[in-house]
Amino acid sequence: MVDIEEIRAYAKLLKEENLKVLSIEDGDVKIHLEAKGASKEASIETGASVQSDAAAPDAHTVAAKQVGTFFIEKEENSDETFVSVGDVVSVGDTLGVIEAMKVFNEVKADVAGTVEEIHVGNGESVEYDQPLFSIKPKED
Repeated sequence: MVDIEEIRAYAKLLKEENLKVLSIEDGDVKIHLEAKGASKEASIETGASVQSDAAAPDAHTVAAKQVGTFFIEKEENSDETFVSVGDVVSVGDTLGVIEAMKVFNEVKADVAGTVEEIHVGNGESVEYDQPLFSIKPKED
């Protein structure tokens, strides 16, 4: 049986060492933790999962529609980004791009509102359905 304090210690280690993923095996027990932005869950092999640091309940999540490398910068080694936290976006605005096999696919806003959080850094690998942005929908 895994002690919750042991899991908390591993989560603290993950954060302090700025790791993206931490996997630990001890006999029959396997613990897999992923940092915020890498995934939204921590799990134990028994199938239990714990939600962590979820976005605000009223925020809309824009997720990756493919696997690839995410870019928020408009050009390589540029300080100019597609969007920043606090920016107001409209439906269809480009938030970033995902590169897969030398093809750049735009990530577009599917709601109008304010960008509250960017979950992935420039140049990071993303998985299908991984949260990329949290947008607070515009009040009608």
